[in-house]
Amino acid sequence: MQARSLLVLVMGIVVIAGTAAADLKVVKMAHTDGFSAMGRETPPSDTEQVTWIGTDRMRMDQGQQSTIIRLDLQKLFILNHDKKTFHTLDLPVDLKQLLPPGMADQMLAMMTFDVTVTPTDETKMIGDWKARRFDVSMVSKMATATMTMWATKDTSLDQEAFNKMYEHLNSMNPGMQDMAEQMRKIEGLVIEQDTVTTMNMMGDVTIKRSEKTTSIEKLSPPDGAYDPPADYADKPFDFMESMQK
Repeated sequence: MQARSLLVLVMGIVVIAGTAAADLKVVKMAHTDGFSAMGRETPPSDTEQVTWIGTDRMRMDQGQQSTIIRLDLQKLFILNHDKKTFHTLDLPVDLKQLLPPGMADQMLAMMTFDVTVTPTDETKMIGDWKARRFDVSMVSKMATATMTMWATKDTSLDQEAFNKMYEHLNSMNPGMQDMAEQMRKIEGLVIEQDTVTTMNMMGDVTIKRSEKTTSIEKLSPPDGAYDPPADYADKPFDFMESMQK
């Protein structure tokens, strides 16, 4: 598995609930330091992440990919904008149905994370939002990660609906089952996060990443925001291919 693929598993999801009604639009900037792993140099990168959160649906846009969760349909859509294709998965996602026989158990044995979320009493103002600090530790045979998260309750977030969608999102990642329960300890919306990840099985490569929220607005989402575009082709999902990207 490539280092960047594992990095996405460890950090991409830990962030971050409806149609015509106003939803939350959250915009973040993410920076990942450059690193070298397995003879391959990965340069520093800066990306914008845009998330729409409704009462029973959520959409996350980053680069050429979008992920849509629809609790009302019990569906998860993964959109590839460069190819104009999308994948449809039933919720809850069952990894054993997406992987060759026996492979899911092997991956879980290697990638199951021990997750600990520790609330603190430390608070600070981040922009216009009062935020509380939460420390997160994740340990597996393949990687370890430490995170400092700052979460605010100064939004109209539907916490229970958001937690349910977060759990479905994490079901896409081997070994993350413990994450959802622990992350329920975080009250509010994470608006700032610093992560240090060490790839234990790749020569102890260390990767640093930071995410900062630049805006939170209550807006009506664009028409069709929570549906695959009509001109996109529905393609079967290949989990192993997705891990190579």
